[in-house]
Amino acid sequence: MWGLAVNRPLIGLSFGSEDLFEELFCTVDKHNAGDPLRVKSLPTGAYGDPGLLSVAAMDIEQENKRLQSTVKLLLRRIEQNHSIQQHFHAFEFKLLGCQCLRDLLNLLLIEAQRHFSLSAVSVVIIDSDYSVRELMELLDLNDYGSSLQMRNGADFLNTLYPQTPEVSLGEMDVLTAGRIFPGAGQVVSTACMPLLRQDKLVGSLHFASDSNERFQPDMATDFLSRLASIVSVCLENCIGREHLSRQGKVDMLTQVNNRRSFEGELERELERAQRNQEPLSCMFVDVDHFKQINDQYGHQAGDLVLKHLAYEVSLQLRKTDFLARYGGEEFVVLAPRCPQSNAVSLAERIRSAVEKMAIDVCGAQKVQPTVSIGLATWCPTQEGRCDLQLVGHGLLAAADEVMYEAKRGGRNQVIDQLFELTESFPEADSGAADNVSAKASR
Repeated sequence: MWGLAVNRPLIGLSFGSEDLFEELFCTVDKHNAGDPLRVKSLPTGAYGDPGLLSVAAMDIEQENKRLQSTVKLLLRRIEQNHSIQQHFHAFEFKLLGCQCLRDLLNLLLIEAQRHFSLSAVSVVIIDSDYSVRELMELLDLNDYGSSLQMRNGADFLNTLYPQTPEVSLGEMDVLTAGRIFPGAGQVVSTACMPLLRQDKLVGSLHFASDSNERFQPDMATDFLSRLASIVSVCLENCIGREHLSRQGKVDMLTQVNNRRSFEGELERELERAQRNQEPLSCMFVDVDHFKQINDQYGHQAGDLVLKHLAYEVSLQLRKTDFLARYGGEEFVVLAPRCPQSNAVSLAERIRSAVEKMAIDVCGAQKVQPTVSIGLATWCPTQEGRCDLQLVGHGLLAAADEVMYEAKRGGRNQVIDQLFELTESFPEADSGAADNVSAKASR
């Protein structure tokens, strides 16, 4: 069996080796000068006694067999430890290859259970400033249930590691097991591994087994200690990378996606819409009379209006919709798998929700913003594959066009149209793109 699941689990490379070496060397030391081939001195007169010589030969043969058996056992355990080491290394390489937080958590909380034949795995992360929880919510990482726990401080983990934060093996009391592995099956023996960064406790990784021989206090913990160190580094790196990535994709004022992230999302959704032959709707949401708000109440009030409005719009969207600040007081919504009629209902819901807002900007003064919304929907056809770059530009232009029409028509309204290309063409014919024009039909 691989890894931790050997007949008698070997958690560290050194487990069992010391006793065998001690037994081996003590046996050798029984002979003169530590030479196992050298016969012990016999009593005077024994050389002429065949019986005594026979006893001495038998004694040496028994010792030799004992030494051979000890060496074989030692080599067998070394081979087992080498196999365990390779199994751990394979998992560690996967950890180091994780580029995002989702991949890392999937590896730790799902794949590790299969890789090491465990009954349960859980992770506790200390998140005193709620930044990790906020990041997980933004990344929609809510699939792990009680296997992933956030703690405001280290109080709970300090009870788990009362002395110094080091790997702990053995049985766990029912109350603690219920808190660390809630809803898990039978938890008989456990391995608790503190996650440390710069000598500071940042979390804890826990393995559970339904066998009382799996994790025993007298087992060495070399491999588990190394695993905990790698997990700590990977967790810190993935969280930091996600924060940096989000900062590059999010508008700092409104905390919705920025234009750069929208352009990438538009490209992906166009490809998906064409591949699945599904409608894709796009709408521009522009704040009416925003310059007057800035002039009358100040730019700080204008910023406050944008923040509240972005939040209100986000509440109206489906989980699959994508909201971004396109520029200034203009927002854009991408609604995949949304036909024109449904998109119109969504746009009207947004317009109505904004119209009901009353934002405190200067004490008792309230601002009640409205928005003009231009909506365009693209429905891929079966005739051929389109130039998606051309479709993207045309779809945005169509939505922008009707948004300005809504402005000219009195504001606080939704105008929609169906966007389509005048012709389609095979993907291989790249030169045909020059002959394709876009049109919008209402």
